[in-house]
Amino acid sequence: MINKKIGQKIKEIRKSWGLSQSELAERIGISFQQIQKYEKGSTRISVMRLQQISKALGVNITAFFEEGERIPKVSDLALRYTPGGDPLETFQPINKEEITLLKLFRKTKNRKVREGILKQLRGVIELENQK
Repeated sequence: MINKKIGQKIKEIRKSWGLSQSELAERIGISFQQIQKYEKGSTRISVMRLQQISKALGVNITAFFEEGERIPKVSDLALRYTPGGDPLETFQPINKEEITLLKLFRKTKNRKVREGILKQLRGVIELENQK
């Protein structure tokens, strides 16, 4: 029964972040079929694996054991860029385009390319603020 509850919690958190089973599996180096088994509760999850999953999902490992706790959603953590300000000070709901942008950004491995993307976005925001 506990395996099923933990599996349901993994699925709930994974979906709230807009991740597929394949994307989660890739983050922790296992097959998506194994994620399916965990989510169904048909395979017991080791503490080490649960720790990897919690890290990949960006939640504390205790989130899988808490009853009635609200699962964090991407929209809870969405950031609005404010030049010269603290990016954590403003939260806004996130839409599908933003989720796509985040997924693509995370797939970009080259650090210089990532920095270039951020510089471009900051430039766009500054131009829009001048209007």
